[in-house]
Amino acid sequence: MRTKRTKRRITRAYCVELGEELTIGGAHQAYFNQNQPRSRFLFQCSSPECRALKVVPKITAVNYYIHPTEKARVKSPHYKDNEHYDHHADCEWMLPDEDEGSDAPLPGETELQTRTRLAKRQLTSVIDIFVPPTQPEQPVVRPPRAALGDEDEAGAIRRRGGGGAEGTRSDRKHRSGDLRELVDYYHDTREALKDLFPEVTINVTGRGEIPLRSYFKKVAWARPDTAGYVYNGGGRIEPREGAGFVFNFYDKVGDKDASLQVSDEVMTQHRSRRYVDELLDQARLVRYFTFHFLRTFTYHEASDTMVAQVTDLRCLAIDLGPLRN
Repeated sequence: MRTKRTKRRITRAYCVELGEELTIGGAHQAYFNQNQPRSRFLFQCSSPECRALKVVPKITAVNYYIHPTEKARVKSPHYKDNEHYDHHADCEWMLPDEDEGSDAPLPGETELQTRTRLAKRQLTSVIDIFVPPTQPEQPVVRPPRAALGDEDEAGAIRRRGGGGAEGTRSDRKHRSGDLRELVDYYHDTREALKDLFPEVTINVTGRGEIPLRSYFKKVAWARPDTAGYVYNGGGRIEPREGAGFVFNFYDKVGDKDASLQVSDEVMTQHRSRRYVDELLDQARLVRYFTFHFLRTFTYHEASDTMVAQVTDLRCLAIDLGPLRN
């Protein structure tokens, strides 16, 4: 038995060319990780039940291929159901949201919480649980061209959220380990919900449920050797001499100049290196960058500065500033 349309936001889709599930942030990075000329991907429903159908429903990926310099001019990248395909009745995206679509207050819910829950429906993506990357990144292994609908024993269908977080199929909460996706969610939520933004919470593995805005901290407010935040700040890239790079923040940490460093080795080993290079190549076109990262500042005695060493590119998200005139 099949039914026509999905009921939930689609937050993951199966990429046929890569043989794995991706969040929309992961799809954006994977697209720009390709060598030129780049090709768009084909996406299908991530649900095993749908992938076992004779006609596997396709998923539409919106704006994931838009260059970072153009992102401000278009709607945020997101997945949406393709109305020309039927989904299986047991498809994970056929499950209703936890509130069953109700506009009425849920048990124990305050009026402000109800307003916030209803306002979040206008967002193209929602993250309920964020899992900071802790395990080493796995290399990309292209699966054999198995018959569509098959899940091979080696795990050709890998449930990867761009940052490696496994998706869940029954608890109806969106779990992500993709920092890029989290940063986009932060931006979209702050812009769309406005006065309700302080009420939005997120469950961070290792910290529990906290206000989303308190998880993000300006570099100027950072303390040495203090983890547990997404630090962010504007600045400029030093002229590059190798694969790695040094980013100098405008703000100081305490009374010390602050920088972020990525080594040549880290840049050459990670799967998203071409995507990061694509962003850094815009240095001549933009006035500044904003870096978001999951690392700590440590005092570097030789230079009398505070340095954040990023050893995993999944712990880094880069926003382009305004274009130069």
